[in-house]
Amino acid sequence: MWRDRTNLYISYRQSYAYHPVKKPEVSSPNYGYSSTISSERQGLMSTGAYDDGETVIEMDLLPPRWADISDQVTEILKNVAFKGQKLDRLHQQHVLPGFNDEDVKRQEEIEIEFLTQDITKSFHECQRAIQKIEVLVRESKAQGGISKGEEIMARNIQISLAGKVQEASASFRKKQSTYLKKLRGASGINAPIDGTSLNTFSDRSVQETNADKHYSQLTLQKTSDFSDAIISQREREINDIAQGIIELADIFQELQTMIIDQGTMLDRIDYNVESMSNNVKSADKELNVAISYQKKGTRRRAIFLLILLVLGMFILLMLKRKNHT
Repeated sequence: MWRDRTNLYISYRQSYAYHPVKKPEVSSPNYGYSSTISSERQGLMSTGAYDDGETVIEMDLLPPRWADISDQVTEILKNVAFKGQKLDRLHQQHVLPGFNDEDVKRQEEIEIEFLTQDITKSFHECQRAIQKIEVLVRESKAQGGISKGEEIMARNIQISLAGKVQEASASFRKKQSTYLKKLRGASGINAPIDGTSLNTFSDRSVQETNADKHYSQLTLQKTSDFSDAIISQREREINDIAQGIIELADIFQELQTMIIDQGTMLDRIDYNVESMSNNVKSADKELNVAISYQKKGTRRRAIFLLILLVLGMFILLMLKRKNHT
């Protein structure tokens, strides 16, 4: 496991300012000559003879309030990944056929339910943290305490975190959906028939999200028709997992909206870059035409000057002949 510190490093780099403090001049008593030691030399030689224990580093600006959210979301996703691995092992162990004690199965179900709810709460916490960035930026903008560059950086960090949470939630949602289907098969409940047709031109991730959400909703409706006491406990577990998948699908769609907004912004940037490229090409053509006109004008001026010289020489020749006669 590793922690992505890039966004936090960038925010610290742009937020903190270092101002070196000038030290007083140090005079040497040797023969009345004074030796001035710069603060830079004192800093470089701090472990040597000039170490006076007065190293000063000024940090007069605090980092933005949303800078810690990136670290917070990264830490939550790290815990989600660890809990997800543990949940996968429990899923594999729980769906295996065997003659284990019912108390052991019940304990496994309790652990699975606890981890599932805990991971779902973590995704909700990530969602609230990402939305908090926008609120903090809006408050700072209203107070005039944020620059345009910091606002763009906050937006990029928000989109980056949304993409990470979206990827993690999609992976967890698919695992839950697979586990739900295995539980339905083990319980003897037929899979619900999905009669809805998805738009083939929509995004694949959105299609999968809608399909899993619809499957979970049909599961809730289907299991409500069973009242047998033997499978009531398994039905309750299936209902809990299906409800969790629906919540994850809602989170996924909200994060998908943020990614789509970023994609629209990138499309706008691409359009502006393409327009600028076309304008540069047009300007290049106009410059070539202007250069050709300038070259033609120089040639015309040279020809006109030569004609004037020929006329002048002809006039001088005529005047010389008249004087001679």
